[in-house]
Amino acid sequence: MKVLRTYLIAVGIWYLCNLVLLWPSVYAGPLRLIYPGIALGQGTPSFGLLLDAWLIVGIQLAAIGLVALWGARDPLRYWVLVPVIVLTELVGSAWDIYSVVWSGEALWVGLTTLAAHAVIMAGAWCARRAMERDIV
Repeated sequence: MKVLRTYLIAVGIWYLCNLVLLWPSVYAGPLRLIYPGIALGQGTPSFGLLLDAWLIVGIQLAAIGLVALWGARDPLRYWVLVPVIVLTELVGSAWDIYSVVWSGEALWVGLTTLAAHAVIMAGAWCARRAMERDIV
């Protein structure tokens, strides 16, 4: 259960960090690097709406992160969080591919976030395998 506990803690902390990274006052600056050459309308109500939408994503990730941290206390009971995390990462991966191909996201940003999704999903696979070994 140690691998699963470590995984839940790592993902929980990472998802809480995403809340900080997506906080409007933090995220507003890097957006022009993430979407170079696109007029994002900084200072307009539409830009505020964009930042608010990303804040909601951060809050949702933080909620999953808090549950993962809570679940790390009893990983066997909370192992069902792993598929939730994997599905969250698959949706995020699809969004990143869409953003690079059709929405002008910088390639380096898309590849970096895809790598992060892959690491989290690989960690899920390792945690699941370790859990299966511990149970059998």
